[in-house]
Amino acid sequence: MMEQYIDNIDFSRKSKEIRDIIRLSDFKRFQDFCLNLEDSIAFVLRGFENKHRELCLELIVEGKLELICQRCTEKLEHRIFLKSEFLIKEETHLTDFDIDDHADYDLIEGNVKMHVVSFIEDEIILSLPSAPKHENVKCHYIKTDEVLDRIHPFADLKQKLYKN
Repeated sequence: MMEQYIDNIDFSRKSKEIRDIIRLSDFKRFQDFCLNLEDSIAFVLRGFENKHRELCLELIVEGKLELICQRCTEKLEHRIFLKSEFLIKEETHLTDFDIDDHADYDLIEGNVKMHVVSFIEDEIILSLPSAPKHENVKCHYIKTDEVLDRIHPFADLKQKLYKN
């Protein structure tokens, strides 16, 4: 089992690396939108110093999730491939940060006890579509004439309210 917590500053300074596979059931927030929690994702978390000698993390995540299509409520396979780089800044230096000089990086706070699984889970969730759905031709939702011809549910509300 991988390390649960890392000191991300020390991790980057020493160019450490973690390669592992995590079951989706290890992510606490995935139960709400993933159909198959038995699947796994592979990841690499690597610490390094960039060309300006700033401490950084690189995260690569690959795998698939079985989400719920918001149109037909059937299974939707969603492939994930993330590659993100993070610039580590201590809290005291966050206000001095110039985003224009670091457009290729996301900012992350230096932390002596960074929870690795939560960090990866956050990045996956941020990458997901807010309303996942199949492409129109692949969706199981079929518009029928019955659905299209349905009377609007509030069409006769005025008559019902003022009937008496």
